[in-house]
Amino acid sequence: MLLSVVVPCANEQEVLRETNRRLVSTLGQVSLDFDIIYVDDGSTDSTIDLLRELQVQDERIRVVRLSRNFG
Repeated sequence: MLLSVVVPCANEQEVLRETNRRLVSTLGQVSLDFDIIYVDDGSTDSTIDLLRELQVQDERIRVVRLSRNFG
């Protein structure tokens, strides 16, 4: 069984690394395979760059980038 966690993001560059660290740590204690799907909702800061970096570092991370902020 796969557990998928969807995380909406909008201008989250300041907290993204710590959020990801905590999620991975917590999910690592569960006896299920997991992935984390970050959805960038039109960020105007470096959020998408950080998400792509996290995705390269961990194959369990997926990134979806919306074309604009949908609210």
